Amino acid sequence: FQALLEFTRTARVLIGQENVTSLLETADFFQFDRVKLLCEKFLERELHVSNCLGLMTYSQQFAFIELYVSAMNVALTHWGDVICQEEFKALPKEMLMQLLKSDDLFVSREDVVFDSIMRWIMEDPATREEDFLDLVGEVRVTFLSLSFLDILVKRSKRPGETDTFSRLIKKLDSCPPPSWQNMELCPYASRSYDTLYVLGGKHDKEQQELFLFQPKTGTWQACSPLQRRNLTQYAVAAVGSFLFVTGGYFRDEFVWYSVDWVLIYNCLDNSWLEGPAMKKSRNSHCAVGAGLYLYVLGGNTDEGIIPAVERMALTESEWESMSPMAQPVERGDAVSVGTRIYVVCGLDENGHVYDGVQRLNTETDSWDVISFSPLPRYDLCITSLNGALYTIGGGAFRFDVETDEWTQVDEECLAQKFFMGCSTVNGQIYLLGQRKGNGALPVVVLFDPYIDVCQVIDYKLPCPLPIHGCVSVRRFDT
Repeated sequence: FQALLEFTRTARVLIGQENVTSLLETADFFQFDRVKLLCEKFLERELHVSNCLGLMTYSQQFAFIELYVSAMNVALTHWGDVICQEEFKALPKEMLMQLLKSDDLFVSREDVVFDSIMRWIMEDPATREEDFLDLVGEVRVTFLSLSFLDILVKRSKRPGETDTFSRLIKKLDSCPPPSWQNMELCPYASRSYDTLYVLGGKHDKEQQELFLFQPKTGTWQACSPLQRRNLTQYAVAAVGSFLFVTGGYFRDEFVWYSVDWVLIYNCLDNSWLEGPAMKKSRNSHCAVGAGLYLYVLGGNTDEGIIPAVERMALTESEWESMSPMAQPVERGDAVSVGTRIYVVCGLDENGHVYDGVQRLNTETDSWDVISFSPLPRYDLCITSLNGALYTIGGGAFRFDVETDEWTQVDEECLAQKFFMGCSTVNGQIYLLGQRKGNGALPVVVLFDPYIDVCQVIDYKLPCPLPIHGCVSVRRFDT
């Protein structure tokens, strides 16, 4: 309570691991909304696979909705790690059911979901065995691997075995849940997951290469290339199952000039087509998907840097002009979080580095400048993870947009380094193509604060450099 009194006098509060929960509960009781928000964001920064289930339980008890959602997101995207933690052993059945029901539960195979149920039951078989069929009903049986099903069938046919595992498998064989008996009751689609698309290559080649990274298997796959020579400084964004290449700087036989082109890649049938031209030709701009809209923001024209913003609905074939940026920039980077678009840093019309974070409210079509970067750069990599922004370039920072708090990411593999592209994929940040002098190293760095990982995972990125675009696309299997 003393800390809250101090806050009323100074508008400052000291939050640490030893006082955050008591301060949060007191602030909630006395309706100190700002202190409550600061405490919730502190706990969000502390999220880890080892504590996310406990924070889910805690935040549900006190109705801290945003903290609950953030903790759940960590659990859903890191299920294989979460089930190995101590907290998982004491997870209430209702919360386990909620997680198993989710379309967003990321697992390399549906087999892992079945294994997690068995792991939970075996912690206390005497009281949990009766929950087995309810829980197994949430397994998407049509997506279990044939080898796994074969093991279950063989185990169910073994005579004389009385251990808990065998007993449960025999119960499943004799009395399967409704979703295992009637395929109409089983979801027709797998759980959704992110894939990563990377577009790169030298502009003077006949084509630029597009590659797809499958996080479930850790494999790369070549896709249909972009057949466009002498095009560079364009922007790449994803909306739904489509990639959009917008604008750029193009050279005909002798002259470079900005273009208004829109080239669309359909991820479902691996094909390219031409889209409706933008209202303004531009290069070195930002492009980002928000909901079912594609936005292009700022950039450079043959006359100079512009603040112009336009958008196109996925279901339409026309561009519409939107409110201009508060500060026109080129070579910034943008990311969308819900109904907000954030443009971070860039170069202004005088060629100076702009340090602001501009925010577009897509519901009201209004801009404001919400913060200033502690390490302003152009050609930054920006991505969002669990509602926070991460900026990487010369150093790495996490930015909580609701509280205007910048936290330095203390990771050696990110310090003093610049990358050509980054994207968040299933709760993990991938950084590609480390800039080195006038060239780049074909590396892939994985950064995941929830499992304390920041390391090079691939020294031979298959996509040729330089990288022009790096975006994630949500998909599911049928």
